[in-house]
Parts: sequence; C-alpha cells; structure tokens
Amino acid sequence: MQFCCVRLAVMAIISLLVSVAASAQAPGALRAFGVQVAPMFEGWYQNDDGTATVLVGFFNPNSSQTVDLPVGVLNRFEPGPEDLGQPTHFPPGRSWGVLSIQVPGDFDGELRWVLTANDQPASIPLHLDAPYFIEPLRNASDGNEPPTIRFSAAGPGFAGPPVGIAHTMTGRVGTPLELSAWTSDVKPEGGGEGGGGRRGSALTMRWHLHRGPALVEFADPSQRFRESADQNPTTTVTFSESGEYLLRAEVLDETGVGGGGFQCCWTSAIVQVTVSP
Repeated sequence: MQFCCVRLAVMAIISLLVSVAASAQAPGALRAFGVQVAPMFEGWYQNDDGTATVLVGFFNPNSSQTVDLPVGVLNRFEPGPEDLGQPTHFPPGRSWGVLSIQVPGDFDGELRWVLTANDQPASIPLHLDAPYFIEPLRNASDGNEPPTIRFSAAGPGFAGPPVGIAHTMTGRVGTPLELSAWTSDVKPEGGGEGGGGRRGSALTMRWHLHRGPALVEFADPSQRFRESADQNPTTTVTFSESGEYLLRAEVLDETGVGGGGFQCCWTSAIVQVTVSP
C-alpha cells in the first residue's frame, strides 16, 4: 500500500505542477491572487457492495484570495448532472478529500470536474484507472486508521472521506451556534507516526465552510489535542445571512493534513445547517 500511495502522491504533485505552470503562462499570474483554482483527483477505492468511490480535493494557489464559485458554468461536473455535492467555497491552499462520488464498479465513462476561477478554467478527469487505486480506511503497513467523529455522544460514527450529510442542524442569523463533536482514534501499531511519517498534534479538529450564501465565522476553526482518544472539541459558528449551509468537519490524526500525502488517516464529514433570519 505504501508504494501505491507514494506513487499516487507523486502523480498528484506532477498534476499540480502542470496546472500551476499552465496558469503561470498568463500575464501576472504569479501573484497572491488572480490565478486558477485546480481540482485534484486523489484516487478511487472499492466498496463492499461492488461500487467504487472516487475521491477529489482542490488546490487554490492564491495565497490572498478565497474564491467562491457557485454550482453552474463556473463549477460543474460534465457530463451532467452539474451538481454532485462539490464545494463552492475555496480558501487558499490544498484541501484534501472534500468530496467523494460513488460510481459503478465497472465505471469506464467520462467524468470531469471543471472549475473556472479568475476567468481561467481548470479541469481534471475522474476515472478508475489501476494506478490510482487507494486504500483510504487503513494503512496496511502499521494498522493506522482514520479518526472517528460523532455529532452526539451516542450518535453514529463517521470515518474516512465524506459520504452524504452526516448531521443536520438549525440556526439563526447573528446568533452563535454551538458545534460539538466527539472524536476517537486508532493508534498505529507500535505507536508509530503512521503512513505519512510526519508527527504533529495527536489529533486536530478543523471546521470549514463547504457551501453557503455568505461567509461564516468560526470561533475556533482549528483545535489541537495532545491525546488522540476521546476528545470532545466544541466551538461556535455565526451566520450573517439566512439560507442553507454545508460545513465540513475535518479530523486529522498525527500524520497531519492529507495524511502527510497518504490517503489513509483523516476524516471529513458534512454538516447541513438551515439558518433562519
């Protein structure tokens, strides 16, 4: 598995460099803002029911520009349907595993995510080619697994890439809404650093805006813990406009953001919030 993940990480880096190089051809593209946002194909894996799951993220190289792209001509899958649950809010940097798409196990059609930021289109094909096969739910070399997140003490647990809506809530404009999570984690065998080979905080909880009609404000968007087991991070989010929002709760183990380049050991879950005036 490690060889497969290393190969996948190398291919992702090459794809990223090609994308950035293409955008750099435009006059003035090498700036803190004004360049394209690149969709990233991160691989695929098999499901027990015979289907397959495709995993995607994105890279926004604009260090001083958060990009918002509504679903439609600027942010679509083709061929349709255009909307497969992708994010519409793209903060700077690399975001891993923001979306998973279930396809038939023998899928061999065309599927492409197209983003157009700053009048510069970027797209990437999604497929089930063998070199991109990954094992996101367990590192076979050391037993490391993604953290588990719950949204109530006795609620169902979610681990790995986001699948559908994990939790629903309601809120009001201008009133801080409490976000609570219960997390646990499986340590690698022997207490090692996991497949990523990078030691950071034992567990990190991060909140992101995935979709929404306006920006939101998290009181503590990132919380770090020295112990990985049985944490109960709590923060608040405040909304400036009414409407439907999707928030992404991300839990990282000690391998860090994106599992240190591996697809094993992080978890993302989507929380839907209906905000009234």
